[in-house]
Amino acid sequence: MKFAVIALRNLARNRRRTLLSLLIVAAGTIGTLLTTGFIRFSFEGLREAIIHGGIGHLEVVPRSDLTASGSSAERPGIPGMAGWQDVQSDIEALPHVLAAGALVQFTGMISKGERTAAILAVADEPERARRMRFEVRVREGAGLPDAPPSEGEDTVLLGAVLARNLDAGPGDLLTLLGITTDGTLNALDLRVTGLTTTGLQDVDARIVRMHLASAQRLLGTENVTALVIGLDDTSRTAEVRGALERCLGGREPSLAVVDWKTRAPFYGQVESLYLGIFWFLGSVIFVLVCLSTSNTLMMSVMERVREIGTLLAVGTSRAQVAAIVMFEALWLGLLGALAGDLLGIAIVVAINALRIQMPPPPGATGGIELHLATAPGDFAATLALMLVILGIAAAVPVGIAVRLRIAEALRHV
Repeated sequence: MKFAVIALRNLARNRRRTLLSLLIVAAGTIGTLLTTGFIRFSFEGLREAIIHGGIGHLEVVPRSDLTASGSSAERPGIPGMAGWQDVQSDIEALPHVLAAGALVQFTGMISKGERTAAILAVADEPERARRMRFEVRVREGAGLPDAPPSEGEDTVLLGAVLARNLDAGPGDLLTLLGITTDGTLNALDLRVTGLTTTGLQDVDARIVRMHLASAQRLLGTENVTALVIGLDDTSRTAEVRGALERCLGGREPSLAVVDWKTRAPFYGQVESLYLGIFWFLGSVIFVLVCLSTSNTLMMSVMERVREIGTLLAVGTSRAQVAAIVMFEALWLGLLGALAGDLLGIAIVVAINALRIQMPPPPGATGGIELHLATAPGDFAATLALMLVILGIAAAVPVGIAVRLRIAEALRHV
């Protein structure tokens, strides 16, 4: 303990240099916190946007329809899941399951007058989608009704870009063409109830949403493509998936349980990209802080060569000298990181309060509000990181101090 006190007093000798070192450590801490907060915000925001955009936490699909990648975009367009009502009831009886909504997904053609466009149709149960907290952003008009429409009363939500391409709006009547399960062409008239957006221009140019009953009427089947499951907590995904696999294990035909990460492989690509950026920036911060503080400690040692030689001459061991220099480095890391954490909290709160709007990503239709997401563990982690960096930075100064020869040190001018 006495060596720690001596080291703290040594730092007070040259207050200007010590203050500069503390500012460098604090700046490194703030930079690490802000980068971590932005990446955490990006991961959490993208994850929840994917899940509540309609993918859900889990999906139950016939194993025969499951592709190697697990992506739903590569599956056959004809619904192949029969007897799904019993499976749905069993799933909704499990803990942490908000709902299990039936889904039909297929491709087709939609037209208004002479204008025609290829579409991707997504049909679900609006009431269950709401229970699963799925977000359907309606720009104009109204959403789909909860009750299944009767024949001749079918409605549809159009993607905003698709509606513009078709020159269609709420109240217009459109014709949707699709291939039934027996391979014949069928048509269905639908009334546009509103315009929706997913936030992505390419998707908005193709997407249409309708009630499950309308899609089954068009395709001539009672089957569905899959059951999409929403949970009360994303952290329960693995737990509920295990319970589902045990619950559905003995059913024929065999059913597969797919999590949201498998269904959205691009999330892993974004995660890898952002982690690469984080490690690159972290490496830059590490080098800058390490070199700057190492130089400060080196100057401190060189200015006290005679003092260190005197300590060695009166019986102070080289290990004790090394401990004093190391404690100086650790004090810089501790005090600088604490200051950086406090300033970092203030900056994070200020940025979040300003509600800064970031420009839309490529292909997106709207901007993103910048929000830095931090956890208590981030502050402790940055403090520990700075202590490690300062410990490494002290390696060379410590080496110089313990290698000093007493006679030469006492003659040092």
